[in-house]
Amino acid sequence: MAEIKRGTGWVVYYDGECGFCTLSVRALALADFFRVVTWTSYQELDEPPSGLAWEDLDAAAYLEVRKGSSQSGDGPEEERRLYQGFYAFRMLTLRLPPLMPLAPLLWLPGVNRLGESTYKWVAANRYRISRSCRLKAGR
Repeated sequence: MAEIKRGTGWVVYYDGECGFCTLSVRALALADFFRVVTWTSYQELDEPPSGLAWEDLDAAAYLEVRKGSSQSGDGPEEERRLYQGFYAFRMLTLRLPPLMPLAPLLWLPGVNRLGESTYKWVAANRYRISRSCRLKAGR
């Protein structure tokens, strides 16, 4: 899936060489009714986003949220936050209408522990899952 420029300030970086990852991003992009997220395979980048290394991007998906930016880049410095893995998905439940019913559950105290461990297991086994399910990567 190619990078889609939308100028929204929300960018998801994912593994475009992973079949499971690209299928997940396609499903999430369908849930992005208002096109508020830019979906970017990190393999299409010339360099990693500020604050991240290639190893970080290979280990987990990241959501970059930018606030207060001027599109030309000549305005005041923007506020920028990075959310990794489970936390990226949890933030998406606040912006993607079909995921919104999950938000109250994912923001309960303690749920992040289960979410983190589940996400880490899936991320570590994503290529095995892709092979088992015969999922082909496709950007």
